[in-house]
Amino acid sequence: MSVRSEKVAEEIKHQISPVLTKDLSGLNMGLVTVTRVWMSVDLKTAKIYLSFLGNKEAVDVCLDKINFRKKQIRMHLSSKIYLKSVPELFFYYDDRMQYADRIDELIKQIHKDEK
Repeated sequence: MSVRSEKVAEEIKHQISPVLTKDLSGLNMGLVTVTRVWMSVDLKTAKIYLSFLGNKEAVDVCLDKINFRKKQIRMHLSSKIYLKSVPELFFYYDDRMQYADRIDELIKQIHKDEK
């Protein structure tokens, strides 16, 4: 990723976080956190990785709710970020935390078996 796309990705992450926590709070998805944003080199697309805490619904349902309001999020982003064109947004679930927890459990089991 170029320096420009990294800066735009960080700004998008900063501007989208309040939208997901405040403006879409009526969706009952718990705490939605933007974990990372990946921008294409031409700044036309943004992959936004999310994690959910305290949600009572499946992750796929939460992503569908967010994708349904993608135009609203993009409109908010266009009023906050000054770019030639607002990137197309794609939302994904970030399962790195669960993966790290699983590895941690396996390491603990290995050490417990050694004793």
